Amino acid sequence: MNILILGSGIVGANLAKKLSEQGKNVYLIDDNTDDLNTLSEKFDIKTISADPLDPQFYKNFKNDINYFIAVTKSDEKNILTCKFAKDYLGVDKTIARIRNQNLINEASDIEFKASNEFLDYVISPEKEVSSNIFEKIHMPGAFFSEKLMANQLSLVGLKSSDLFKNHSYEEIKNFFNTNNIIYVGHSIEEDISLDFHGIKDSDHLYIILKLNSIQPLIKFFGFVDDALNILIIGGGTIGYNLAKLIENDDQKINLKILETSPSRCEFLVKELNDTNIFNGNALDQSLYEEMELSKMDLVISVTDNDQINIILSIIAKKRGSDSVISIINNETFSSFANDLGIDIFINPRELTTSRIIEKI
Repeated sequence: MNILILGSGIVGANLAKKLSEQGKNVYLIDDNTDDLNTLSEKFDIKTISADPLDPQFYKNFKNDINYFIAVTKSDEKNILTCKFAKDYLGVDKTIARIRNQNLINEASDIEFKASNEFLDYVISPEKEVSSNIFEKIHMPGAFFSEKLMANQLSLVGLKSSDLFKNHSYEEIKNFFNTNNIIYVGHSIEEDISLDFHGIKDSDHLYIILKLNSIQPLIKFFGFVDDALNILIIGGGTIGYNLAKLIENDDQKINLKILETSPSRCEFLVKELNDTNIFNGNALDQSLYEEMELSKMDLVISVTDNDQINIILSIIAKKRGSDSVISIINNETFSSFANDLGIDIFINPRELTTSRIIEKI
């Protein structure tokens, strides 16, 4: 399979690395020669320094391409080059990363799709992050979840140190068999084991299950289903999208958002129906009592600043919040997030990469 990727940033580089490791023939195009030289030395890929907005590049390209993936910082460039790839390269499928929410909403419109058939898949990082966090709200005890096979299955990681204290080995085995839950493996401290017999002594458990098995799993292990009091710190695109998902859900949740921008707060008040909006600096500790931070079942920090997200997650835990979820873009910070008490952290770039690979 031949894949042409436009954009040598973090997502483009991650895609090139992972797809080449899967045995795909990867071509990476960008007009940044320095980035391309570095990546060509690190990965088994072919790099091309060219202007991606020049139609002649696509007309003169000599190899057949199955997938064209555009992940530059420019939505417009990603959309336009997908059209070039369809028209001049005759690619089977195109994938464009788009961040502008107006464009995302437009891309889901039936008439827009009909008139822009060159766009096969549109990936919105903010939308993917919001949806991923929403899934985790409904999977208490899970520190990791990833949808598989057209969203029919989920790979789930569970903290399991106290998971099996009320069940025997035979009960666990029968429950897994009855609900078609696939055991993948478990870990004990630093050691990974694939032996199901040692499951009761594990720290973390990895399983694959159908989405309709999640509720029986929650009930069997005695989890409290759903967080009832949730605080979202950051009312940007991710926070807003997440709030809309929560408001439209059947589960009644007491939801609050803390946002620094007064104008953004006005937008949130106008667009959201059952969410309490607070305006202020998240590091202003005088707000914590007003927001009842200590009573939160879950605090979700989705600002655009990794350091702020980490600090706020630590503060929330120290103040008595049961669980915290944080967005962390920097892989260096991600490596020690769990050591700081952050229950779940999400790397938007890694998530975007995974969602794109799912389409291939």
